[in-house]
Amino acid sequence: MCYNYIRYNEIAVKSYFIAVFSDFSGGRFKLKKLSRYIKILALALSAVLTLCACSGDGASSGESSSAPDYSLDTSAKVGYVYNEEISRDNMTYMFEKSRKDIETALGLETCYVDGVAVSQFENAVKALKNEGCSIIVSASHVFANSALSYAKKDKDVYILSYGGTASLTNLTTFRPKLYQPAFVCGTVAAWNSSSHKIGIVADDLMYCSNGVINAFILGIQQIYKERETDVEIIYAETKAQTETAVNTLEGKGCDVIFSYQSDDYCMYYCDSIGMRSIGFTNDMAYSAPKYGLVGYYLNWATFITDTVRTCINDNFMAEVYVGGFSEAFVKLTPYSAACKKETLTIADTLYDYVKKGKAKIFEGEIRDKDGLARVGTGATLDDMKVLAMDYLVYGVTYIDNIIDPVPNPTTSDLIVKKEYVS
Repeated sequence: MCYNYIRYNEIAVKSYFIAVFSDFSGGRFKLKKLSRYIKILALALSAVLTLCACSGDGASSGESSSAPDYSLDTSAKVGYVYNEEISRDNMTYMFEKSRKDIETALGLETCYVDGVAVSQFENAVKALKNEGCSIIVSASHVFANSALSYAKKDKDVYILSYGGTASLTNLTTFRPKLYQPAFVCGTVAAWNSSSHKIGIVADDLMYCSNGVINAFILGIQQIYKERETDVEIIYAETKAQTETAVNTLEGKGCDVIFSYQSDDYCMYYCDSIGMRSIGFTNDMAYSAPKYGLVGYYLNWATFITDTVRTCINDNFMAEVYVGGFSEAFVKLTPYSAACKKETLTIADTLYDYVKKGKAKIFEGEIRDKDGLARVGTGATLDDMKVLAMDYLVYGVTYIDNIIDPVPNPTTSDLIVKKEYVS
């Protein structure tokens, strides 16, 4: 198969699409120019198909194919670096799916080191290299700077870095548009709230924390007017802190809780006390079977597997990949029976608009919680500006942070493991 040719031309074709859809005149396409672009795109796609026909069976007997032999090198090993202990209850479970896919689809061995502190990243990579790993998946945004620094000085490894913003010849980074499902979830929360008071339990060290929370609040405002929005936020990390936060928000009249933490314990606890919830999970039946409304999750297994394939095929292409609904990089679980009537219709309509780019989540005017305009009328924030948001949008009426600093955080024993979580 001509994977590198396909990948290269896919990027070229994608660039032409961007050129086409960026070319507006008064909000309308120039039809003559669009027709010209379509012809160019047809030629580019034809080139892709021609290159794909270069296998031995398809070539004429008098010609030799110039395509490389893409038989997979199954001697390569892939190592994952986790900052948490692997568990079905946290984000590592979403990465573990990709680890299984790599073993099944590519026939490669995989392993991991978990519970790694940022200060241990380099030693964790070295431990994996000692086990024969030449491809490293940096499975937390907290490692982004460490992964970049390490990739600069060790060109013998490929690194796939979650949450980074730069790439190198041996480093590719990938980021999810988690604010897209958060936006739709905000609409679900608003439609299913009777008190019109919605609580958020979040960890402020999560990836793009303010961007995700702000998108959720802006989603609420698709149902409520801005001045009617009443969102109360408590930052919590441990299970005990999470229970305290949920109980406090319930006492303040909140009847739907949105959780943005690395695990699903908030949803589990809400379910145990009869509170409706929305959270970070790919299995509502497991996390909150009775009162969970919908979950959102990361669906990056295919991307990671495909990128690993380019490493072993020696056609690695460094990039900064940002994926959302349209790439199926982030997803929503099915809406549960706990949702009110018409939730599906309203949420799916908004989902479709976001996926097709018709709904611009961070389009101004957007004010912060104190009423100061942060995004001007008609202006739109791109992904990097969303990532850099250092404020919360209007509608937040209460904020508390009950996360206690840990003076001596636990560190990993750096033992390389292979077993999967059950």
